[in-house]
Amino acid sequence: MEKLSQQKIKDFKKLQLKKHRNAEQLLYLEGETLIKDLLGEFPQLIVSLILTEDKASEYENYNKELLIAPLSDLEKLTQLKTPKKVNAIVKYPKNKPWKNGQKALLLDQIQDPGNLGTIIRTADWFGIQHIFCAPGTTDYLSPKVIHASMASAFRVQMHYQELAPLLKKYADQTYGTFMDGTDFEQIDPNLMQFLVLGHEGHGISDNLTALLKNRIGIPQKGNAESLNVAVAAGILLQHLSK
Repeated sequence: MEKLSQQKIKDFKKLQLKKHRNAEQLLYLEGETLIKDLLGEFPQLIVSLILTEDKASEYENYNKELLIAPLSDLEKLTQLKTPKKVNAIVKYPKNKPWKNGQKALLLDQIQDPGNLGTIIRTADWFGIQHIFCAPGTTDYLSPKVIHASMASAFRVQMHYQELAPLLKKYADQTYGTFMDGTDFEQIDPNLMQFLVLGHEGHGISDNLTALLKNRIGIPQKGNAESLNVAVAAGILLQHLSK
C-alpha cells in the first residue's frame, strides 16, 4: 500500500486520451460496483486499485497494488461529475474470435456513448457475445461507454471493421432495422443471424442499405417521432435471442 504519487497522476491522466490508452493497453475505470465486478470475474486484468484511505481495508486481500489518494487527487483523474472512492487501472479485454453460426449485432456508426454502452449491456443480457462496429462507431473503451455497459464491455467481444463483407456473405441471414420494415414478430428468429442497427440520426448508411435483402421493424402504435436506438436494440435482441 502506498500513496498515489503526482507522477502516477500524470501517467493515469494520459489514459483519458485514446492514443495513450491504446499505446499502454490500459484503462482508468471508476466506481465500486464496476471494479468489484471486474475483480470477481476478470481479476487478471486489474493492475492497480486507486482508493481513498477509508476503503483500503476492504481491498487488502485482493493481492493487487493499492494506491491511496485523497478525493482532491482523484478529482484530477475523474471524468465523472464527482470522483469515486474506488477506482482501478485495468488491462484491455482479451480478444475472442467470432465463430460462424454465432448470432451477432452489427452497428453502423452509433455515436452516443450512452447508447453504445446500453446496447452492449443489453446484448450481454440476451447472450449475444459479439458486436461488429462499422468505422465511425464510437470507441467502446471510452470511459463513458464502459460506465454505461459496466462489466458487459469485458464479456461482449467488440469488432471494428467494414460491415459490407459480412452483409454480402450472409445476406439471407442478415436483417436491417428500418421504420417501414416487416414487423419483427413475423420473422422466425431462427432465420436471423445478424441484426443491423444504424446511426441515431440517419439510420443505416446508403451503401449498407443497398446490400440488405431483409428489412425488419418495430410497429408504431403511438405518435412518437422515433424510437431510441438502444431501446430498439433491446426489443429486437430479445427476439433475436429466442
